[in-house]
Amino acid sequence: MQLTFDFVHLDPSSDPPESYQVAVELFGELWTKLRAFQSSYAQDQVLLTVTQHLEQQLVVAGLLLAIQVDLFSDR
Repeated sequence: MQLTFDFVHLDPSSDPPESYQVAVELFGELWTKLRAFQSSYAQDQVLLTVTQHLEQQLVVAGLLLAIQVDLFSDR
């Protein structure tokens, strides 16, 4: 899951703030590490439950960030 802002705009002022770009990259790294950890310990039910909960929380936080970036770019 590689999310980047590597595209060129005609108006660079419409780019999301750098902190949002860094946050999106962080979410991508966390997602990758969580999925790798989850597949490594798929037989342990406790760890599987915890990682599934973390995955849900990460999805919600990512959606909130995506909405915020979208609102910022509409200005």
